[in-house]
Amino acid sequence: MAVSLGLDYMPGQWRICRTERGQPEEYVLFESADEVLAGLRQFCMQYPEPTVVVSLDAITPFASLASLSDERLERLALLYHPTRTCQEATAALRLVRGLSLHSSCAPSVEYLPTVSPHRLLLRPALGSAREVCAVVALLHHMREQGATWEEMNFFCVNANEQGTSVLVIVNGQIVNGIKTLQGSTLSAASERLASLEGAREVAAEERHAALQPLLLEAFWEGLTQELAGLLAIHHLEDIVVFGKQSEQLIERLADTYQIYLFPQVDPKGSGYEAALGAALLGEGLEQAGSSANVIEHLRIRQAERVALVPGSRPA
Repeated sequence: MAVSLGLDYMPGQWRICRTERGQPEEYVLFESADEVLAGLRQFCMQYPEPTVVVSLDAITPFASLASLSDERLERLALLYHPTRTCQEATAALRLVRGLSLHSSCAPSVEYLPTVSPHRLLLRPALGSAREVCAVVALLHHMREQGATWEEMNFFCVNANEQGTSVLVIVNGQIVNGIKTLQGSTLSAASERLASLEGAREVAAEERHAALQPLLLEAFWEGLTQELAGLLAIHHLEDIVVFGKQSEQLIERLADTYQIYLFPQVDPKGSGYEAALGAALLGEGLEQAGSSANVIEHLRIRQAERVALVPGSRPA
């Protein structure tokens, strides 16, 4: 039986999707490192040597976990957060490496050969492995519905509480992206407000409360500006959106763009887009079929290192 597991990790949330022959069969949410470690052991007892792909909300290359030393594996986890979450990520990556020789870490946008190197200089982040995996799931669904690569031209937007990521899909490949963190300017804005005449006596808590609605409006206006810039470059007007803030995004942008919700094969799959894509990525690495077709088109296997100098990417 060909079984693939996609593990999508964010602090305090571990989402697992199990697929068989390109179809999601099971969704599981774990809320602690101990739970996910026990759950993974149980999965591997039931399905020995599954293909496992880990998706982190971080800037990461495509890497086979079996080939990584403990030092490199911990360095990979440090790309996520140099805190307790790093320890959790390291523990999970070590367990996955030990349970299956067919285990990998999904790449972030920066590592994809389909992204022009000059775009790596424009922004500190273009999109994490979570967004890449969600695109894998989306393109797999579209191919299953008979869509050609030439028909796949749109923005894919992940709208969640932490912020919003926008990936640019042209001819079925990721060619650009932005990652905007909601509230990331809070500290700088608070300091600026504190320096203004008449505001120095205002308590930090009051400044924080006063800034919240302004920061929210600044976030949405900034996203609108970013999308307008991407529209000017890529001339796309269709948006596929997923994430907990999808409704707010649709309310604000529906008059400007043609917006579609991320297609859900299974109603239980909402929130598991990255986990599903990671599982399908795993299938594509090991088996022929539509999943393999998608990851070859996205050039996932070549996403092993960033190249800022032409010709330095792996062939």
